[in-house]
Amino acid sequence: MEYKIKIEYCTGNSFGSEDESGYLDLSWKNIDIAKENLKRIKEHYEQYRECSSYSHNSRCRTNKEIHLSNKDKDWFVYVPQLVSKLNGNAIEEKHKKIVGDGNWEYVPDSHFAEHCLKLKADNGNEMQISAFWCGYFEKLYSAEIVVGEDEELKINF
Repeated sequence: MEYKIKIEYCTGNSFGSEDESGYLDLSWKNIDIAKENLKRIKEHYEQYRECSSYSHNSRCRTNKEIHLSNKDKDWFVYVPQLVSKLNGNAIEEKHKKIVGDGNWEYVPDSHFAEHCLKLKADNGNEMQISAFWCGYFEKLYSAEIVVGEDEELKINF
């Protein structure tokens, strides 16, 4: 039996929105790995929601703190970005000396941290995917494990 993960979400633009559903490109024969990936999607989306919260008064942590707290999780995509500690702006490697020793650090790139995640394949390898349900106009409704994409297993009325 082959298992797939189906994503139901809302997408749109400045003029409107619509509900969509789609399947991840990966599939699994091992249901336990599929379940683990479902948990990874949940944890990643919880991080995404916390980072994209517009109510800064209710937030206790900065995006940087949120990313750093998740950096060692299996699903986290860590792409280091060199930034100045003085103003938080990204800098190039060649400018480290100009900024000065101790005034720069590597932090997770926010785009990769919030819009990508790693899922586990049946063979144990990690696969990086884009979280197409994360974006300015997107909202995740659900993620579920289904048996293939066989429409005969579902009847719509």
